[in-house]
Amino acid sequence: MSFANFDLIILFFALGAFASWVKSDLEIPESVSKFLSIFLLLSLGLKGGHEVSSAESLGGFLPALSIGLISCLTIPVVLVVALRSRLGIPNASALAASYGSVSAVTFVTAQSILEKEGISASGFMVAVMALMEIPAILVAVFFYQKFSKKESDQNRSAWTSIFSAKSVVLLLGGFLIGLLMNDVSWKGIAPVVQGSFKGVLAFFLLDLGFVAQKQLKQAWKFKFTALVVAIVFPLFFGFLTLVASVWAGVSQGDQILLAVLVGSASYIAAPASVRSSIREANPSLYLALPLALTFPMNLIFGIPLYIEFSQWLVR
Repeated sequence: MSFANFDLIILFFALGAFASWVKSDLEIPESVSKFLSIFLLLSLGLKGGHEVSSAESLGGFLPALSIGLISCLTIPVVLVVALRSRLGIPNASALAASYGSVSAVTFVTAQSILEKEGISASGFMVAVMALMEIPAILVAVFFYQKFSKKESDQNRSAWTSIFSAKSVVLLLGGFLIGLLMNDVSWKGIAPVVQGSFKGVLAFFLLDLGFVAQKQLKQAWKFKFTALVVAIVFPLFFGFLTLVASVWAGVSQGDQILLAVLVGSASYIAAPASVRSSIREANPSLYLALPLALTFPMNLIFGIPLYIEFSQWLVR
């Protein structure tokens, strides 16, 4: 595998981080940033739904989904147990939500890289990803309520915010629409959904790099804990997922995407839910660590390592 294929992704993210570091007046308007994220999530859902509808077989869906859901239920439990005495229940629960959930943008980036490498993945992985976003958030909120003894009425809005979160609505809604589309309808939107996808992703990563660098200073206050939670844990669980996927007979492309999902962290759906349900939690932990450390780590090291390790496992 050649690391040259990663130049576009890394350099756009790096350019945004550099611009923030030198205090450039470069800034992507919030409305444009929101549009970019909406386009990526909806395009991903549409493409996945259409691929499933045109697939000859859905073999491998249940093993992939089972591994994904088991990880989303296991990771938050591990993080709450490991971090509650060190960081307190609110922060431990918030991190459990972020790291037990998944990053759609990391998934999108991994898909783009796999295409360049000529490694095929199943369309149903979009559905797997969307279903993996929710369980960890529910588990994290449960632990927060249990150990902090909060009134359940206070958190009823949390359940609504989880299922109405932008990423969940766009991914599942787009997936359903793509599933219902025939070839004629798909050809009408494919030039926009597929043809513009990588260009929009590049601009979105530029914006993420700018935001991530701003939050890195806050995240670094926690030093050792930040490194373990944001880098060691995700890589460990990602590699564990690869081994489990090989054992379960999941195809190579799906193995890698599962590892990427499990080794990623949510900085869209989970923080939105945490903000409304675990208000005592520190944003410099549950938002800055996934965005400023875990996301670039996956771009630079995680995805290439998962691809190499997957190829080594199937030899």
